[in-house]
This record gives sequence, structure tokens and C-alpha cells, in this order.
Amino acid sequence: METIFIPTLLFWENGNTFYGSQGQARFFIQPICLEDSQQVPQLNVELWQGPFTRELSQVIETASFPLTQEGLAQTTRWLEEQAAALNK
Repeated sequence: METIFIPTLLFWENGNTFYGSQGQARFFIQPICLEDSQQVPQLNVELWQGPFTRELSQVIETASFPLTQEGLAQTTRWLEEQAAALNK
């Protein structure tokens, strides 16, 4: 399978959200700024099985990753692992 596309750090730092898919795996990513300004903002990820939208589906997995370059790489790896499992 192809690598899952995740936008750059600047995209998330500007508060944008993102929907994506790979095969039957569908996902939504949203940046979250924590109330404690000392903590690194997070990327919250929700995963469900297609073909329907998030609102018409049951989210089957969630995860959070730091809003950093390494966190983006972790997000991509996690999504690719989840997609591989769903698309067997």
C-alpha cells in the first residue's frame, strides 16, 4: 500500500483538521491545544472502517500524538499499521 499522506507541521499549527483514507480505513485528525500551556499540543486521531463518513460510522480506534515532527511520523506509522489491519 502507499504511504498515508499527513500534512506538514505548519498545517496543524494553524488549527486545521484533516480527513483521509486508505482502502477501508478512514480517519480524522484534529490538533488540540491543552489548557496547560507548558504541554506540547496534541494531534487527536479517530479511525473507523469505511465506506461511510465519521458521523455515520463507529470510531473503532483513537490515539493522540505530540504536535511535533516526530509526532507526525508516529501518527503516520500508527495510521499505516491500523490501515494494514483493516485492509487484510
